[in-house]
Amino acid sequence: MKKNYLLCGLLVIQAVAAYLFLSGGGELQGHAGIQKLLEFNREQIDEIRVEDSNGEIAELKRKDRTWLTIHDFPVEADRVNRLLDLLDELDHGLAVASSSSAAKRFEVSPDNFQRHLKLLKGGKIVVDFYLGTGAGARRNHVRLANQEMIHACTIGSYDLTAEIANWQDKDLLQVEMAEIQSVELDGLKIIRAQQSEAENAKDQEISRWFAEGLVGDEIFKADEFESQLRNLATLRYNRAFKDSIAGQGPEAEVTVSFGDSSRSYQFFKAKDGDNFWLKVSDFEELFEVTQYNGNRVVDNLMKEKLIEQPELEESPAEEIAESHESTLEAESDKAEAIVDKE
Repeated sequence: MKKNYLLCGLLVIQAVAAYLFLSGGGELQGHAGIQKLLEFNREQIDEIRVEDSNGEIAELKRKDRTWLTIHDFPVEADRVNRLLDLLDELDHGLAVASSSSAAKRFEVSPDNFQRHLKLLKGGKIVVDFYLGTGAGARRNHVRLANQEMIHACTIGSYDLTAEIANWQDKDLLQVEMAEIQSVELDGLKIIRAQQSEAENAKDQEISRWFAEGLVGDEIFKADEFESQLRNLATLRYNRAFKDSIAGQGPEAEVTVSFGDSSRSYQFFKAKDGDNFWLKVSDFEELFEVTQYNGNRVVDNLMKEKLIEQPELEESPAEEIAESHESTLEAESDKAEAIVDKE
């Protein structure tokens, strides 16, 4: 009987222990469940501010449905949308820490952070959080400004760049080749003309490039020109900035007419380094272009590279002179041969 009582007691203890374990485990699981980090309506966000530990600040604003820098320069819309998508999908598990000392250690405190992000709506802060040290592959520590808890989330400092140049629209100067109607450079005006060509009994419009201003029998290299023009039409820049080029002469100047617009490109040597500074007629800013991209235009989109000079035909007098010279050389060779035999 005693054994039965003992067995019953053990069974009761095990049942109570199992209940406590399962109930405690359920509570722990609830706390450890994945939760959304931020709550905001992305359609209402009209301002983004990113600050880094060096005091660099990138400020972006939305005007209608277009994103601009604080100085009204176009921003790469896709990059802004990717950031808002990323922030909207951020989630977290259990907090990794919650003390002020941990906030400093993980670099998510007001006086020690890697990035400080604010999303605003109508001048009011909607999202305010700090991003700090790495917490594993593609993860960093983050802390909401109004909370003490520190979480590890899938976001990196590269997603929150404070360099305004990284937000600028690098495709801003690009032009569709099919829209270009004429180009002026180095005393040449090159025009796109449409010609009909019969193929399989169907007339097709084919564009050809023709150069005005050729002299004599000069030949225009239309294919070479189109190839080099493409380098200009697809040009990307490193950064746009305000500066002066007063007193500098351009290395090259090209004017392009496309659609209903016309744009002048002037390439200058940068004041420092080997890159180029580009001034275009429809923007106040200067654009920094890499040495490689700049040289592709400056060295190749020029008259001497696009015009083939005809070979000069020899005059009858020159032909007679050459023939006489050849005869003299032959007779001289014979005389030397005879002397050698003797």
